Amino acid sequence: MKKNILFWLLSFAVTFTLLNCDKDENSTNTPSVPVCDQECQDGYVAYGYIDMFWFVWNQNIAGQPAGNKDFTVTGPQGGSVHVTGSTQVSTSTGINTLHLVIVMTNCKGIEDKYNLTFNGTITADGTFSTTHKAITYACPVLGYIGTIGKDDWVTSVSGTCNAIINEGFSTVSGTMCERVFNY
Repeated sequence: MKKNILFWLLSFAVTFTLLNCDKDENSTNTPSVPVCDQECQDGYVAYGYIDMFWFVWNQNIAGQPAGNKDFTVTGPQGGSVHVTGSTQVSTSTGINTLHLVIVMTNCKGIEDKYNLTFNGTITADGTFSTTHKAITYACPVLGYIGTIGKDDWVTSVSGTCNAIINEGFSTVSGTMCERVFNY
């Protein structure tokens, strides 16, 4: 009788263990990777450019007197950025106006969503305030190379083409290499 009970207990333990094994341990299925199609990739490149523009703005223009600008600085992670043009601020409305030409030479930026290097001459024209933003960045030949994405997916990107990026208060849209993107 003791042998029967021991047999049943051992059988139950083995069956329980086998039924509760994690299938992923022996599975040949790979976890799904988020897909970032061409529109998504172009949006990330635009995001990277805008992020680097605002880095240069905040480090070198914000808090400075409005007026003519002509300076060269190091990019966020290397390369150079030459800025010329003008800025204005309306004290009555708080609206900032900018008319700038930004020349990026091997200008590198790294953030959690991108690792990109830009080359090209970009015009930045528009207005912004604490409640409004309408800025257009235009470049007849924007060169970019690097990676976009984070965590479980990273995609290599590169291109040399025209770019128009329209930055609003809560949206960004435009064309990259004649391809439309929105985010």
